[in-house]
Amino acid sequence: MRLSVFTLRLIALTAILSTSALPQVFATGLDVNASGPKTFYVNPRAGNSQVTVFSRSTLEDFTTVCNRVSGEWQVDPKNLETFRGRFSLRVEDMHTGIELRDRDMRGAEWFDVARYPEVVIEISRAENVRPASANTASMNLVGTCTMHGQTNPVTIPATLAYMVESPQTMKLVKGDVVRVRADFTVKLSDYGITGPRGSEIIGVKVSDEQEVKVTIFGATEKPPEELAVDTQPAARGAAVPPPPPPPPPPPN
Repeated sequence: MRLSVFTLRLIALTAILSTSALPQVFATGLDVNASGPKTFYVNPRAGNSQVTVFSRSTLEDFTTVCNRVSGEWQVDPKNLETFRGRFSLRVEDMHTGIELRDRDMRGAEWFDVARYPEVVIEISRAENVRPASANTASMNLVGTCTMHGQTNPVTIPATLAYMVESPQTMKLVKGDVVRVRADFTVKLSDYGITGPRGSEIIGVKVSDEQEVKVTIFGATEKPPEELAVDTQPAARGAAVPPPPPPPPPPPN
């Protein structure tokens, strides 16, 4: 059966349109000597991970710092869009420089640490990945943030630097090393954090919109486990016998 020229053209056009409707999958990679999915762990040996939060309000500015960050993530350096992971910090490890303010921040009228001890960010993918050099790239990390018992979607602008294991990095830690930096804002009211009822302190002494800066260092080597603090009293051993009596004096 012969097909007319019109029919052949119609078949070709249909094939083109059906192909263009398929989702296009792109993989953005770095020019490094590493490939394949790798798991990274926040590791203090690789560098000092830190979260800094700036509050700028009408009557008061202050900075909150947390130097204890936990987490792990997976990424293929040849396909950065595969980035996914989980990061967390304990509210009790956040410090503003004033002890009274720290206690208030952990209380029921603010973060309510007794019920919600952690802030957790989970990343499901990376978008808009743009290489900046052979081993660095900018991207948007897409996921969720859970704080004060509420979870909201987030898109976090970030930069990633990938360092393949080398004699220089091995002075600090074994394995490949990744540094992630991010800058974004968080609105406290989006998470139900409004301060004492009726105080109107938000906006006057505490900003509703908090500016967050994050630096995370991770390595493919797991960090050393923290030593558990022994809170149990030491067990009593057997009683030590008294020393023997001295020998009698020699006869005269």
